[in-house]
Amino acid sequence: MANPLRVLVVDDDPGMREGMALSLKRAGFVTEQARSGEDALRLTRPGAFDAVVTDLRMTGMDGLQLTARLKALDSGLPVLLVTAFGSLDTAREAMRLGAFDYLSKPFGPDELVQAVKKAIRSDDRLRAEAPGEAPVILTQDPALAETLALARRAADSKATILIQAESGTGKELLAKLIHASSPRRKAAFVAINCAAIPENLLESELFGYEKGAFTGATSAKPGRFEQAEGGTLVLDEIGELPLALQGKLLRAIQERTVDRLGGSRPIAVDVRLIALTNRDLATEVKEGRFREDLYYRLNVIPLRLPPLRERPADLELLALHFAERYSRENDRPTPALAPSFREALGRHGWPGNIRELENAIQRCVVLNPGDALTGADLAWLLGPEGLEGLPDDAELPPPPVMAAPAAPLPAPPPPPVPAGRDLRVADPHEPLKGVPLGTLVALPLGIPLPELERFWLLSTLWALEGNRTHCSQKLEIALRTVRNKINEYREAGFEIPASGHGRDTD
Repeated sequence: MANPLRVLVVDDDPGMREGMALSLKRAGFVTEQARSGEDALRLTRPGAFDAVVTDLRMTGMDGLQLTARLKALDSGLPVLLVTAFGSLDTAREAMRLGAFDYLSKPFGPDELVQAVKKAIRSDDRLRAEAPGEAPVILTQDPALAETLALARRAADSKATILIQAESGTGKELLAKLIHASSPRRKAAFVAINCAAIPENLLESELFGYEKGAFTGATSAKPGRFEQAEGGTLVLDEIGELPLALQGKLLRAIQERTVDRLGGSRPIAVDVRLIALTNRDLATEVKEGRFREDLYYRLNVIPLRLPPLRERPADLELLALHFAERYSRENDRPTPALAPSFREALGRHGWPGNIRELENAIQRCVVLNPGDALTGADLAWLLGPEGLEGLPDDAELPPPPVMAAPAAPLPAPPPPPVPAGRDLRVADPHEPLKGVPLGTLVALPLGIPLPELERFWLLSTLWALEGNRTHCSQKLEIALRTVRNKINEYREAGFEIPASGHGRDTD
């Protein structure tokens, strides 16, 4: 029976946090809860969770900051952001930081569960590959094709391989290809990120420990070297390995043995080692941050993956691949790539490389309502600074769901006023003050829902002289929700009426 999937729920609102956790438990997930971003980081270790659901606005570390820290800890971990105050800028920033999706409140339990399931299905770590089946790396670039040919030739050997490339270029995918092309393909493929695990835990993760080796070691545990026995061990971000551990790693490579913490004898291991880094290790050696002898032990077969900006011929190929993939996943027809879209691809530097391109295409497929992706779609997604010299394309405007109206819609004519009732024509950006409850209010059509919500809540609060409890009762929403929104509006610069009712405060 498969192990249940684990989800971490992060929110500083206990009611919201517990509600999301309960919905996920009922769907069969195992959940843990964190009341802040700091608590979430203390709970998270590589492989500890299959997905994270976090609120955007929290006291202290917010959801965007937490997303960046989690992706640095485990780049494959799907993160879902939840908020009642969404915006296009926030969505862009969340995508840039690697968030999988963006849920706007209010949402139902089924919507949350489906979003989490979709995020986990998308996680490459959980996609089963048939034994011996090598992953496909798409390219038309001659330099990358040469690297792939060299990698396949090296796969048959026992030599250690060092892959140096920028983040997002597919270093681990290349390592999987080497493993799947080697005689070890039916054995374990084990990866560890040396930068994501605290230094005081990294040694035990690599080499294992015996029972009683330290407080809390209630049983023996094999390290990653032993877990990869007969197969391949990938050391990601090897340039971040502390100097204190570099000597022990060198000995393990030379002697083909490991010493568990608290152990009395060395344990023989047979593993194929592949090291990955986005640093120039030769420079790290010169500056004294990396051992020279370990560098030469690792650099037996050096491989380099070119960044995406050096692979212009692959941009369209990869864009089509991701468009087809995410169209299938979302049960949509695959959109064509308009000429302006193809041109726009080459006008962005893609500093996040393939990972950034994949996220961009996924977002375009999900949000584009038409049958073709245009340059305007990509310009909207990346922001005005994202594309250099993109020509104006009057025939290909942004999709309606992505574009804001050029100007506010005019207010409709005032409706007939019942006898004895007052009518006020209001600006939705200016909550009414001192207007009694029951007053008729006319607002323009086309006002975004969050702005309407803010107008009615603050206007009602002013009418009730700041009484939070009466406001929650009148609007039929939780008092906690009223207080949370008041805090949000105060941070945004709106004036909040003081409450003169004792404990009825923020």
